[in-house]
Amino acid sequence: MSHDNLSNNEVNELIKKLREKYKEYSEKHNKTWFSIDAFDERLSFALKNMMDMKGFILAEIANFEKVKDQYEKKKKSKENTFSKEVDRIIEENFARIKKYPQILFHPKSDMEISHIYGALSFLLSYIFPILRILITDFTLKKRINSLEDRLVYLAEMRGDIHSKKIIDHILLLNRKDVRPIEIEKSTSDYLRESGFLLHDIIDFCDAIIYSGPDEWDYPITFQKLFIEEERKKGVIDQFQGMTGYGAILKIKEYSSGIIEDFRLKAFKQQT
Repeated sequence: MSHDNLSNNEVNELIKKLREKYKEYSEKHNKTWFSIDAFDERLSFALKNMMDMKGFILAEIANFEKVKDQYEKKKKSKENTFSKEVDRIIEENFARIKKYPQILFHPKSDMEISHIYGALSFLLSYIFPILRILITDFTLKKRINSLEDRLVYLAEMRGDIHSKKIIDHILLLNRKDVRPIEIEKSTSDYLRESGFLLHDIIDFCDAIIYSGPDEWDYPITFQKLFIEEERKKGVIDQFQGMTGYGAILKIKEYSSGIIEDFRLKAFKQQT
């Protein structure tokens, strides 16, 4: 079926049928792999951000089939004791990354990259902006700008337009002659760059945590947060009632959590 030939009614019908599939497989097989709640969250995110719902549902259907194939392969491998242990590790890792937002951008995309893309996008939109309120030193602001530029390159999504790094990955996935090893390398590059950036954000937080101004001892006020209202509300929800020091620790903890959950500890710049 052509993407452009889908009517709004057909899109709504596909969404309804896919939701029923998630419910069926969640009840019959595995609630973690076929989470209807996670699907509903992605659907709400798409509607809230006015994404192209035709592209969204086609990508979701492809993702469901991919997950179903992976799950069926997993079931067949359980006869082997070693495979059982591998499956256990994979499922644990899968559960770790599932708690982060997922941004589906291509039927061939790896599940890990779609979740870390979502995690970084959330960091950029709702956590990192708090530094604009807390930091007044010119030199530190330059470092914030540098970190933010890298974060934008990896994870800024404007409407239906993906980040520059993800667009490069999509172009690779769309190549007719692309080899699996090339896709794996591109995915690894994204994860590696994400790890380097997250470690640098943590190092920045460590460098300033004990040298903040007196105002950091008090709850944050948001009058100087000059971003669009929807994002501003999200930032306030994350930091309401926190002190400046608490906000810096939250940035560090969120970044550290991504590193831990996506196994990025090795991707740290050598100084």
